[in-house]
Amino acid sequence: MPSFSLPALPAAARLEVLEVGAAPVVRRFLELLDLPGLLERHLPRLPGRQADLPTAVVLCVLISNFILAREPLYGIAAWAASFVAEHLGLLPGQAAMLSDDRCGSALDHLFRADRASLFTAITLRVIRVFKLGLSQLHQDTTTVTFSGDYQDQPAAQLSNRPARITRGYNKDHRPDLKQLLYNRTITADGAVPVHCKIHDGNTSDDSVHGPTWLTLVELIGSSDFLYVADSKLCNREDMALIAGKKGRFLTVMPRTRAEDKRFRTGLQSKPVNWTVAYREANPRGREKPEVLYQGFEDAAGSQEGYRILWYLSSQKQQRDKEARTAKLNKTRKRLERLRPRGRAKAFRTKQAARDAAERVLRQAKVQDWLCVRIEEEVQIEQVQVGPGRPGPNSQYEQVQTKSYKIQVEVNTEAVRQAEQCDGLFPLMTNDKSLSLAEALQKYKYQPYAEKRHEQLKSVFGVRPVWLKNAKRVESLLWLYHLVDVIQALLEREVRRHVGQGEISSLPLYPEQRHSEAPTTELLLKMLQGHRRYQLLDEQGQVVHTLHDPLPEHAGVVLEFLRVSRSAYGLPSPTSAGQ
Repeated sequence: MPSFSLPALPAAARLEVLEVGAAPVVRRFLELLDLPGLLERHLPRLPGRQADLPTAVVLCVLISNFILAREPLYGIAAWAASFVAEHLGLLPGQAAMLSDDRCGSALDHLFRADRASLFTAITLRVIRVFKLGLSQLHQDTTTVTFSGDYQDQPAAQLSNRPARITRGYNKDHRPDLKQLLYNRTITADGAVPVHCKIHDGNTSDDSVHGPTWLTLVELIGSSDFLYVADSKLCNREDMALIAGKKGRFLTVMPRTRAEDKRFRTGLQSKPVNWTVAYREANPRGREKPEVLYQGFEDAAGSQEGYRILWYLSSQKQQRDKEARTAKLNKTRKRLERLRPRGRAKAFRTKQAARDAAERVLRQAKVQDWLCVRIEEEVQIEQVQVGPGRPGPNSQYEQVQTKSYKIQVEVNTEAVRQAEQCDGLFPLMTNDKSLSLAEALQKYKYQPYAEKRHEQLKSVFGVRPVWLKNAKRVESLLWLYHLVDVIQALLEREVRRHVGQGEISSLPLYPEQRHSEAPTTELLLKMLQGHRRYQLLDEQGQVVHTLHDPLPEHAGVVLEFLRVSRSAYGLPSPTSAGQ
């Protein structure tokens, strides 16, 4: 607690300590998006007497909580009571009304709203207020994993039902658990989410691209943007839809395409005239070799007539070689130690040994690189003829016992041919204006979409989801989309000021180490724990107010974000200069 001197106080004076933290920053962005007003206008009117705490207020408090603390619903009231009420959009005393039942009812109320119209209104305001660039959009999906039965979900035939929590292809590698598919699209201008859709857990990735692209066209009002996605976009129906409506796409061509096999086979007999598309210093250390991308456009193109751009990455080339070597060594050791099932120490037939070896090769997918040879071993033993204990007159005969051992050799020619394809990856596009370097640079932004998913699951802790009502689950995930929008905008605004040369970095890491690209997590931690202290007389009137001190760089960030410095007990820049 800061030290201060005070005038003479009445004996009944008491001290009130409340958290400020980053709540004013979050509130600033909620107001910039006009989220309280948009929620109030789009939520359906409930029958009967209106609630003493509007649903829009409750939902905004939930969003603030998800960004700042991630408390369970039953802990929201206690959490909110520890903050300055106005920074959460509450009036004094309203925090106690945020019971888990009220929060759950707010999620039910949100589900009954026309969320499509509400989402469109919010997205259009984000685009207008923050002047987002929409010339390039990146789509990616992830799964949100659940545990539990969820047997009381509405019938699949209902049109207004929530997404079904069920089993599917789980990207968290938990096929034993149920899931929902979380589909999101971000801009290449700050990785700000502009589209979100929650699908049934068994929805395939390749089925979401058509509806997603059409929604983006309706949202933007034009098809003149580059739609970037992973290899699931590379199917005839979706690419024809985009190209037929004058849209542009960029995607990875999967290994299953015939064009991939054609190019890789041609490399064995005809060298490729690669050109340098991109090079940079190795981010893993100055002593490491530079990162080099070479490009080549396949003149034959795809079967549908789209461009195929091939790239050779020096980093991927090294990774492919190391991965293959590790896989070969692991499989080789496994084969050499292979034994038949049961207690037997050796294979008794040649066919049994060969079948077991081929099974391992198929599982490891290295049958082209390893050659297996089955060696026969013969052991001769002296076996007594007839029963009884051995004696001076016992007779013996020689018995041959055959066993089979697996020997492994590397197919050096096959490995050499595989090395010629190390580091290769192809992109497919219908955009004829893109050069090799431009197409690569645009696709290299795709990991930012994956990073947003990672932040959703780790930083903001969307899992575990303890709700058992599917409607409330969908509303909760919809709120988490708004969480991602706000944190992306916050990050974008600070980085924009840092990048414009006003400052080159901020000391946000431990030991005052600097960050040139501040993340939302670091910015929120910078303000975490900041408190307001108020002395109140016996009538509850404020006698004196003090705040924890703020580091200088925190004041700079508040100026960048146009957050009122008075919320932290600081004078405004204008008044400070008078």
